[in-house]
Amino acid sequence: MNKHKLTIVALSLGMLCACGSAVAQSSDERLNRLESQVQKLSQENADLKKQLGLTDTKTTPSLVRPGGNTSNLSVGGFLMGQAEFGNAPDSRFAGMDDRFFFRRARINVAGNFDPVPWDFKTEIDMQGNTLGASTGNTSRANEIFINWHQYSFANLRFGQLKPAFGYEQLTSDTKTPTIERFLANDRLIDGRNLAVGAAGNFANSKFTYYAVLAMGNGSNVSKNDNNKFQPSLRVTMAPYTGKLGDMNSKLTLGANILSDENTGLSRSDLGLTGNSFTGKRDMYGVDAQWTLGDFYLGGEYIECKFRPENNVPFDSFRAKGWHGTLGYFVIPGKVQTIVRREQFDGNKAIGGNTFKEWVFGINYYIKSYDVELQANYIIGDGPGDTYDKGRLLTRVQVCY
Repeated sequence: MNKHKLTIVALSLGMLCACGSAVAQSSDERLNRLESQVQKLSQENADLKKQLGLTDTKTTPSLVRPGGNTSNLSVGGFLMGQAEFGNAPDSRFAGMDDRFFFRRARINVAGNFDPVPWDFKTEIDMQGNTLGASTGNTSRANEIFINWHQYSFANLRFGQLKPAFGYEQLTSDTKTPTIERFLANDRLIDGRNLAVGAAGNFANSKFTYYAVLAMGNGSNVSKNDNNKFQPSLRVTMAPYTGKLGDMNSKLTLGANILSDENTGLSRSDLGLTGNSFTGKRDMYGVDAQWTLGDFYLGGEYIECKFRPENNVPFDSFRAKGWHGTLGYFVIPGKVQTIVRREQFDGNKAIGGNTFKEWVFGINYYIKSYDVELQANYIIGDGPGDTYDKGRLLTRVQVCY
């Protein structure tokens, strides 16, 4: 009997020792895990201090905080540094020698007040957004708006806005396939104006619209040139989105109209006295974009009827322009080649005043549009030219 008791006691002691060993081992593992987590947190803390520039414990970080009650606030912008060489393929480059300059240098602040359906943006361009020769301080307000976005089919916006006209005009400066937009766009379509606008989409964005009522007399001008306003409307539809074979494909069609009555509107290459237009104008345009895998094909046509108040050069005349653009990613998502053919006729009633151009380009997306290199070679045949003129445009783009 005593022998059995001793055996039971021995077994019990053995089990207790085993449990104690297991508990000790479990505690050691937990301690090791905790030490590893503490080391990781310490390293992350050191890295964060380094990113914030905190070199000692006495340094206090300076953090930017919104002054209002925005849900979130972001600061961003982009830089476009350019180098150009050669002749003037069209009038935009007249008198420009080989040069280095910043095409655009923008800083913006944007935010929203979610769940309240309001957002805003204010942007300044430190370079003035011009191809012409500029000196001194050229900083100016660019895109500024307050937006109400309660419904996807009706965003209401007030600010300095682009007119609701032109596919390429409304494409972001950072995402155009060529360094400069086509000439007819620059000569016929307005830039940003103080305006009110509405935009929306239907049927899962297959149909979109954008409508604007603007003063029509240019950016950063709060005095209307007359008592008239400039209405414009753009509508788009995507009739096909899907696959052709094993390649993704999408077709988008767009149309736009604009009407205005101007006093002293600046317009070049139209044969106007002093490049100044006073009178009525009506514009319309159509465009299409088709993607198929790594291929892109796009085109746009715009035409404007001018009715000058002084009947010079005619009581009415039409200007028109178009482009056709082909793109192909030779390295998917990274390197894209571009070929464009474009024409601009500033007055259809006059012969020999048409600009004809070829654009050959390459885009290298180092990090999508955030870090991009572009090169375009433009060959232009303009009014009065005795030979085709070429110009090399190069750009480095950084978005932040």
